[in-house]
Formats: sequence, C-alpha cells, structure tokens
Amino acid sequence: MVGKISRVAVIGVGTMGSDISLLFALYGFEVIVYDKSKIALDNLEAKQRKTIEELQQVGLTKKGFEDVQDKIAIANKLEDVKDVGFVLEAVAEDLDVKRKLFAELDKLPREVVFATNTSSLRVTDIAEGLEGADRIGGMHFSNPPILSLMAEVVKGEKTSEETLQVISDVAERIGRKPVVLRKDVNGFVNNRILMGSGTEALWTLHRGEVTPEELDASLRAIGFPMGFAEASDIIGLDIALDVAKNFIKAYGKRFEIPTGLLESMIKEGKLGKKSGKGFFDWSKGSPVIDMSLAGKYDVSRTLAVATNEAFWVIKDEVTDPETIDEIIKLGFRSPVGVCELADAMGLDNLLNTMKRLFQEYGIEVYRPCPLFEEYVGKGWTGKAAGRGFHKY
Repeated sequence: MVGKISRVAVIGVGTMGSDISLLFALYGFEVIVYDKSKIALDNLEAKQRKTIEELQQVGLTKKGFEDVQDKIAIANKLEDVKDVGFVLEAVAEDLDVKRKLFAELDKLPREVVFATNTSSLRVTDIAEGLEGADRIGGMHFSNPPILSLMAEVVKGEKTSEETLQVISDVAERIGRKPVVLRKDVNGFVNNRILMGSGTEALWTLHRGEVTPEELDASLRAIGFPMGFAEASDIIGLDIALDVAKNFIKAYGKRFEIPTGLLESMIKEGKLGKKSGKGFFDWSKGSPVIDMSLAGKYDVSRTLAVATNEAFWVIKDEVTDPETIDEIIKLGFRSPVGVCELADAMGLDNLLNTMKRLFQEYGIEVYRPCPLFEEYVGKGWTGKAAGRGFHKY
C-alpha cells in the first residue's frame, strides 16, 4: 500500500509541521499543508527557506528550496485536503483540538492512513469514538524533526497492523528509522525522558542555581547537541507548557514544573525562537553558547533523573532498555544511550544522587522509581557489576 502513496498531507505548520512537510518534499513526496492560521501559512515558505539554508550550511543537503518548492501546496480550507494517501497531524497539544480535527479527517476515503505527531497524548485517546480509529497511529519525531534520525511508531488500542506497517514504511521512505513501541502511553519514550530531565532543569533555573547559558554549556560539554533552555526555545515555551500540563495529568507531580516560570515568560511574549526571545535572544539567529561556562551545572543530576524515567518506562512495560537507548541515540543524535551511560556511571551512584536531591528539595521529580531501587538492591549497579539495565 505504501508504495502507492505519492501525495501526503501535513496538518499544522508550527515548528514540527513545517519541518515534517519539508522532509516529505525533500524525499520526493507531493505535500499539501493546512493550518487554521493564515499567518502560519503565509510564513511557511520563508521558514522553510531558512531551514534549507541551515541544512546547506552544515552539509546535510545540496538542494535549495527551489528544488522542492513545487512539491509543497497550500490548502486554505481543511476540505481542500484531498487526494492524499497519508495524513500527518501536528497541531496543538490539546486533546479536544486533535479529536475534532480527526473527526473531520475521518470523512476522507477509507484507504487514507492517519498519523499523529503528538508529544504528550495517547493515540488511543485521540482516536476514541472515531469510526476510523483503526487507521490512526502514532508517528512521533524528535525536535527538530529535520535532524532526528528516527520516528517513534505507536499502536493505539484500535490501530490496525496494516496502519502500523504503513506508518513504519513512510518513516523509512523519508530516511527515518521506525522504532515501534509495545504500549501506547502519554509521551511515549523520547519525550518522557526529555521532559523528566527538563523538569529538573527548570527547577534548577527557577531556584537561580544556574543561568540558561551555564545549564546549556554544561550539557553541550558532555555531548548533548543542545541544552534544555535552547531546546525549550525551539519547541516554543507555550507548547512546552501545554506538554507539561498533559504529563502532569497523566503521571502526577513527577512532572510538575515551577509555578509561574513559563507562564510569566509567555505573558511577556517570550515564546522562544518563534517570537525572537525566550531563555535566549534569537533576534540575530541561534544563540552562541559560551562554553567556558561548562561545569557550572552538575550534569549528573540530568542523568540521574533521565535514568529514573527510563526505569519508569520499563516498569510501565512500554519497551526495553535496548529500545530506549536506540531512541535516545537516534532521536538526540547521541553517541550513547541513557541506559548505557547510566550503567557506566553506576546505578548506585545515580540512585544516591536522586535520594540526596529528594531529601534536599522534597519534590517528586527526584523521588526514585521503585524499580530503580530494586535493581540497586539486587546489586545490579551497572557495567562494573556485570549487570545493570544491560548484562555485561
């Protein structure tokens, strides 16, 4: 079926939708894009031209925007989205908004396959009540999707195996490895680990222990392609806040962020890259991080919280350590997975970090997962012990 798909639609052209629609075009698909915002549609060409220029500068493509421009068409009304074989949704992280959209898309011919790029909602909840719930699955890209090397592919409770296969095949056709998850949960794997670590970083910023530049310099120094402050700016602080609210609703206070931190910035119009200012000033391009500030933030805190969330992912039976590592390597373009790195550092050391931080601050992001404590209690402390997340 996927071999016959030559025309796709992308609904929602924010940062994710803009990149994903460009990605489809770069790999030869005819693309039709729709957004309810006329301003977003009017700005799409300029945004995609800039993205192509950035890719050219780092040697990731030789194509100019003119080479793909004729493959991207604009739909001014949702009903103009037709004659496609595949639809990717990338609208706001609002369950009602997504449900209403898919209720309209469900009117498309039965053979059209749907995918949601949701960052924090379950595919099952989005598809609830739809006659075509079997043709909706998850296809989640890391941000920015134009650079990510994988897509998390997720089967909702009613998603058919054929739908899952089509989504996987489409991912491969655009040069992304499909990583299929066992279970449909809020945030899947990539974003759960990212949001757990990001929650810790936000608390550290809120307490004034480090500046955004000190935080990001320290994370870049250990191999992160970007720090949490910069990543939040790229995602958009308004979107980050919506995602955080969905995580809190699903998982409780473990993902509770500092009250008022993002809200106050949003009220001031500091939405991140798209508004020109967030944690950093983007008015003259990407921020230049002063790497002499590396070491001002204790990066073991990030790894401890990331490790803790990896244990929660395993406890929730979403996937295994090998798949978690694959997602982190491909999604974050990291040379090492979080489980591999945690085993190298010692799970006992990281658990002690969690316990110390929980005792000092008393907030849930630092409360150890019971499975984390169980592993260390059994002596499965990592590579040196011959067993941790992995066996050695």
